[in-house]
Amino acid sequence: MNERKWKQLFVAARNEAAPAPSADFEAGVLHAIRDERRTEMPEMLSIFDQLNLLFPRLAWAAAATIALSVAADWGLTTAGVPGLGDGMSQISAQWLLTPNGF
Repeated sequence: MNERKWKQLFVAARNEAAPAPSADFEAGVLHAIRDERRTEMPEMLSIFDQLNLLFPRLAWAAAATIALSVAADWGLTTAGVPGLGDGMSQISAQWLLTPNGF
């Protein structure tokens, strides 16, 4: 198409009245939104599906707990506090296995 025909089309479109929406346009839009929400709802997930979705979070939480425990053990050992094995042996030697214990 040449430029003259383009200009004629645009002038004709400007002079044309805007189309009016149908009478039930609002109801149709609301119905479409409700249908879209209904299709977006997931179906019931099994326990394995839920665990599969939660596994990355659980793995990061477990790794953070392990790292925190190792750091606390290292810090307490450096500070001179006896380790877990040493503390348990002291408790058993002083209280649990004494002749007058129970």
